[in-house]
Amino acid sequence: MKRTLALLLCLALLASVFAACGGDGNSSTSSTSSASSQAKDGESSETGTDGEDSAPEAGGEAVNGTNPGNELPIVTEPVTLTIAKERHMLDTTKNYNEKASFKNITEETGLTLEFVELAAGTAAEKVPLMLAGGDMPDVFWGLLSDAQILQNTSQLTPLEDMLETFAPNSLKTYEELGTDWRTIATAPDDHIYGMLGRYESLYENTGDGIQIINKKWLDAVKKDVPTTLDEYYEVLKAFKEQDPNGNGEADEIPYCFSEDMWCASITNDMGIWGIGNGYGDTNSNFHIREGKVSPTVNTPEYREYLEFYHKLYSEGLIDAEGFSQNTEVFSNKIKNNQVGTYYSWTALEYLSSEQEKDWVVLPTLAAKEGVQPVANGEVDRSTIQKNKWVISSQCEHPEAALRLWDYLARDAESKLTVALGEKGKLWDEYEDGSGYYFVVPEDTTPEFTFEHQKYTYGTVNDPPLMTKAETPKNDGEISPAAALRDQMVAQVDKDYVPKDGQLPQSYVSPEAIDDRTFIETDLKAYIKQFRSQAIMDGFTDADWDAYVKRLDDLQYSAWLQWYQDFIDGNL
Repeated sequence: MKRTLALLLCLALLASVFAACGGDGNSSTSSTSSASSQAKDGESSETGTDGEDSAPEAGGEAVNGTNPGNELPIVTEPVTLTIAKERHMLDTTKNYNEKASFKNITEETGLTLEFVELAAGTAAEKVPLMLAGGDMPDVFWGLLSDAQILQNTSQLTPLEDMLETFAPNSLKTYEELGTDWRTIATAPDDHIYGMLGRYESLYENTGDGIQIINKKWLDAVKKDVPTTLDEYYEVLKAFKEQDPNGNGEADEIPYCFSEDMWCASITNDMGIWGIGNGYGDTNSNFHIREGKVSPTVNTPEYREYLEFYHKLYSEGLIDAEGFSQNTEVFSNKIKNNQVGTYYSWTALEYLSSEQEKDWVVLPTLAAKEGVQPVANGEVDRSTIQKNKWVISSQCEHPEAALRLWDYLARDAESKLTVALGEKGKLWDEYEDGSGYYFVVPEDTTPEFTFEHQKYTYGTVNDPPLMTKAETPKNDGEISPAAALRDQMVAQVDKDYVPKDGQLPQSYVSPEAIDDRTFIETDLKAYIKQFRSQAIMDGFTDADWDAYVKRLDDLQYSAWLQWYQDFIDGNL
């Protein structure tokens, strides 16, 4: 009876999710032409920018109504595909069909696209319901984790036998990589369920959140950029006790953070004590050097970290709402000139190009002499992501769904249009045809920042895979603001996690994932709960001892061993 009720609930919720899939307003039928697909000087849209074929044609007749290779239209008869995609909170379009890559997709391919757009922050809840209820879209775009792939292989379409015929452009890209792409893409059952996406390597993405500090506030309180923890503390005190924003009110928040914002967590600061693996909630709970995994959150260094931030909290030097506020509240405090320092992608995330000039990077601090601090990033990090485009077993035309992705991957300009919108806005081509460069408009506003523009015009991190040769440059001579992120990374990258401290990109078995999930669900929740409580309320020796013992009871050592086995290839 309980199973029946649960299934009925899943189906009811799925009905509400798919209600947005109606033909009105959400299918791609506009005749407006996208910039990347227009032919140049009489060239076919099936050729690359140099006039040569971007990928070899795959011969043969249509299969299941789908033409092979690069032949257009993709289908011999009209086909509708449903594509599930999570909407980013900064996306200001009404639906995905407004984006340049899809405005004339039906005329070009014969496909009508109906996007199942999940509201920002809801994918973690709604995707499992889709998988559990069995009423799935044709395609999951950038939604499924490794674990969800491996636990639902019967509901997904293996792609490896279709790649040569229906994805020649993607296959050509993969074979140009400086790494074995099949090791990344192939699941333990020897099938490939998802297409690769994002960039092979992008310097700005080697880091995550980088701490920036308001230079205008520093000048107001007559302080230099701090280089030691003691200097940092004195700066925060000055921000609190004086009036650096000049409004006559005691509304300053010296240090603002948000556990809801992916790059602004207070776990970033563990690196000041030389612990953690550079980024992310999970990675803060272990430390890897020379291939060996060691604990972080039961160490003397971690205790010192908690004690220091409790001191800041008790003195009103860090945001009292940091553990509970959402990203909107967090960003509004920054926009309102209430914040002295925080972790960010760049200040352009929430501020105008003019306001951004008030902010500078805070160098990686060390808690004391002899500590090697850890910054939030990895040296030469690969930014390839698997499972960007996963086709469900319910898709009646999987060949067409695969060819759609490959059509988007037909050349660098098409990929860039998927990522950042039409040519000339956020990216452009050098006049000599030698490559591409990123553009940051100079007329951004707090209401429509550069980050808004990225997620409005494109999908940012969800395009078909681009090689290093295809990836635009951040050319400061052409677009100074475009080089801002690279400049930020350069100031802290000496402290990024080295290669011997990075996790591999390979799959592990479903059973191993189950073993880890069984341990970490309660373990991570307890670590997070104690961290927030310790920083807000403080703790005694007895509290610390009880905490360490509880970690043992929750199998912290076994969880660390799981990651050691992962690195050693034993899973």
